[in-house]
Amino acid sequence: MALEIMHNQTIKLTLVVTRQCNFDCRYCLQKHEDMAMPEEMAKKAIDDLIKGVLFRLERMQKTSEGTIPKVRAQISFYGGEPLLQRPLIEKLVKYARARFDEIDNTQLIFEITTNGTLLDEAFVSFARENRIILALSHDGLAQDMVRLDRGGHPTKAIVDQKLDMILRTFPDTIVMMTIHPDHVDKIADSLKFFREKGVCSVSMVLAHGERVLWTDEQFEKLSSEMEKVEKLYEQWNLGDNVFRFIPFENKIKNYIRGKDADSAPCHFGYHKLMVDTDGKYYPCSHFIGREGFDIGSISEGVDDSRLESLESQRIEPQDCVECALSSRCHHTCACANHGHTGTMTEVSALQCEYEKLLIGLSDQAASFLMQNESPRFIERMYRN
Repeated sequence: MALEIMHNQTIKLTLVVTRQCNFDCRYCLQKHEDMAMPEEMAKKAIDDLIKGVLFRLERMQKTSEGTIPKVRAQISFYGGEPLLQRPLIEKLVKYARARFDEIDNTQLIFEITTNGTLLDEAFVSFARENRIILALSHDGLAQDMVRLDRGGHPTKAIVDQKLDMILRTFPDTIVMMTIHPDHVDKIADSLKFFREKGVCSVSMVLAHGERVLWTDEQFEKLSSEMEKVEKLYEQWNLGDNVFRFIPFENKIKNYIRGKDADSAPCHFGYHKLMVDTDGKYYPCSHFIGREGFDIGSISEGVDDSRLESLESQRIEPQDCVECALSSRCHHTCACANHGHTGTMTEVSALQCEYEKLLIGLSDQAASFLMQNESPRFIERMYRN
């Protein structure tokens, strides 16, 4: 059972409650089909998650000589746009909450990544009551250029309003920003925009796949923007100030704690599963619906041989073997590699240069903030 192998990790289950979306983002690789997960199928997936939790509890009780820590579980709702299936999500949250309330020594949280347009005060209140983490997809000042609705209309104005609403209840909400190569010059100003809104956590990834093309000129612009971001990160984390730019945060934390860059975020199905609308299991979001990447199903269970076969392909790329930065780089991230090169075993030149850029800039920022003894920054970097 894949969901219980990683002993000290949160057990994660992601339910793709719908393939449909009310957006048509320029870089999106998903097929927006009129498919939704049946309620009973979703409940069966939650029941299987609970079996994994009970198995881990039993194993911990047998091997522990002291107090047993709580087993943590997370259920994420994914799409498409998951809130197109809001009634289903509300039913599943209540169902899972009731089931977990029957089990001692467990902690359950939920997470939804949403484009925000379907949020309202009632759902934000529901999220607060049920410990649902809301992550908002928002591309900042490039929003209206790359994230249009299905009718081709701009979306920034309404998403800005929803962001204000979320922050009133969840001030630590993470904004998920995707960078299209045509708009790299807006990164720094977008972060300024978010900070003025009151956002204190921003994640950022580069758009990849067949719908985007990165040129050398665009990467040069990216490098210039990231240098601006580094200076902003220093400024916004001095003293008691807090601004989490996740690409820098992860590099710094992993280095301080001696963790391999790929070990923390990715176990490729070993402590998390994604269930598609048809009940098939996938190891992560990038591979949903891709032929040859399913690793079982709700009806059949996890196919360990398929999972192990895919995991065996995540080998050290030959170009990275002698690299001094290999332990700090996501060079074995199956999603990133496949998205950029079409194979899990090759790292694109873009990804390689971007990782080097991130490592250098994050080290520069960390050095500055350590030398200035910024208390909030130091505390969160060394927090267990």
